[in-house]
Amino acid sequence: MDIFSATSKHVETATTPTVASETPTRQVEEIQVAEKVTEESQNQSQSETAQVLSQTVKELNEQMYLLDTNISFGFNDEINKMYVTVIENSTGEMIRKIPTEEAMALSAKMKEIVGMIFDKKG
Repeated sequence: MDIFSATSKHVETATTPTVASETPTRQVEEIQVAEKVTEESQNQSQSETAQVLSQTVKELNEQMYLLDTNISFGFNDEINKMYVTVIENSTGEMIRKIPTEEAMALSAKMKEIVGMIFDKKG
């Protein structure tokens, strides 16, 4: 066996084109459908979470009333978070709110800004 025949066999194997497998065109449609389903399930999950938190707030406030405490709980729909309010019993004046109104407003604004930045429709 001479050097040329061995090299030509090696070159033939290296340069033989392979047939590329075709990617299915339906894959893009399936991904879009999957994204819609995921988005709908996230929206539904957030709605369910908000309902559970609202119910929890109601139950906590009932328990706080029975204990005659100066603490009440609330739920902010804009940011889907609970907050705590400490109230002076004798005057009814709010002593402290955790998180503060400013923090909740900032959180709502940040949520809005993130929604604009990562808007999938636009």
